[in-house]
Amino acid sequence: MLTKIESRVVRQPDSKVRRAWYQSVTAEVLLQHDAGTGTFLSFEIDFEGSRGVRRAYVTWARGIGLRTGAVDTGEDGPAKYKKSPVVIWDFKLRPTLVADARRLIETSCIEQGLRDSILLRLLP
Repeated sequence: MLTKIESRVVRQPDSKVRRAWYQSVTAEVLLQHDAGTGTFLSFEIDFEGSRGVRRAYVTWARGIGLRTGAVDTGEDGPAKYKKSPVVIWDFKLRPTLVADARRLIETSCIEQGLRDSILLRLLP
């Protein structure tokens, strides 16, 4: 179950953008809005993927649209230390990741209006 992180805990360095962050043991969701108008700007969904994807990543941003990928956490490999996590983008949108992200958001405790805004954008 996704739980909202209190806004006083989330660093808000840009006063023009408001962020809301939700997390669970297996997923994180970050939402960004224009502080003045309330316009939805972007979201990022990072979750334990199925079908062999270690950390699935689905994001939407105004002017860019919906994208999918995977997060290489930097924990695998022969190095004795952890590497920096990086996103490996898919060349084509992966409908299975979008469907998994939809299910995650549909069952989340994200406020109804925000949830509906995300679900509208999670259409492949």
